[in-house]
Amino acid sequence: MTWIWIGLIVLVTILDILTSNILFSWLNIGFLVAILLNYLGMSFGVQLLAVGILGVIFIILGNYISRKYIKKNIENKPVLIDKIIGNVFIAENDIKKLSQQKVNGIYWSLINRGEKISKGEKFIVIKIEKNKLVITKEEI
Repeated sequence: MTWIWIGLIVLVTILDILTSNILFSWLNIGFLVAILLNYLGMSFGVQLLAVGILGVIFIILGNYISRKYIKKNIENKPVLIDKIIGNVFIAENDIKKLSQQKVNGIYWSLINRGEKISKGEKFIVIKIEKNKLVITKEEI
């Protein structure tokens, strides 16, 4: 019976390494207790019950601790949208209604919701609709 619990420890550890989730590793505590109960001569039913109860408790507790740690220790970096919306860029060519331009290293389709923007003038990104930047001429 001990080999089953050891096999499950290895399997769950490999699963968590592959997914980088560290959620199921908390089950290993229950598996270790089951190994101890097996050496004490307890039945398989008692071992299984211990794994189930301890597994649920430690997954909930571990998930709570992990989330609390992650919120405190990992800085929140802005996503691509946050880096573009509200920022001002310079037009590489004339923009009437539709155009394309490289913005922050990525080619975007542009939808101009204001007056014509001439090459060299500044425009501001209002929002993103699907995969297009909605822009207007920057007012000075």
